[in-house]
Amino acid sequence: MSRPVKVPGIPAEALERFALLQQESLIPLPKLAASVETYRQAIAREARVNTGFNAQLGEAIGASLIQLLGRVNELTEESALRVIQAAVRYYIMQNEGQGSDLSSMSGFDDDAHLVNAVLRYYGRDDLCVAVPETSPVNENTVLTGRRRFAMPPPRR
Repeated sequence: MSRPVKVPGIPAEALERFALLQQESLIPLPKLAASVETYRQAIAREARVNTGFNAQLGEAIGASLIQLLGRVNELTEESALRVIQAAVRYYIMQNEGQGSDLSSMSGFDDDAHLVNAVLRYYGRDDLCVAVPETSPVNENTVLTGRRRFAMPPPRR
């Protein structure tokens, strides 16, 4: 098994899980896309009865991942497939970071930062999602307009 790809901008609290997710067996792309769609449907169902989480952000992340998956083809390297799959798997896991994605207004913030980092890594800045102003800022976060981009720490 190859070493996990180090993607700049992955939130510090997600680094270990993201590396582990890259080591999983590859899932066929149609099944991966179906898992994103299933989670988007779960978000929509939950949003009908629960206004205490950011359903719009969850939906936007899912839409960006579906677009990214649509660009994967037979020429996509295995390492890229592993990174993209890890981003999808992180998104569909509800209990990462500080709690469930569906339990607070900031539940999807870590997913958004991670997925945005992957999108930027593959040159798809056009698919990045805006992270709300309620998202915590740390010393590696740069505010640019309405988006927050987590930057890697400076090299020493």
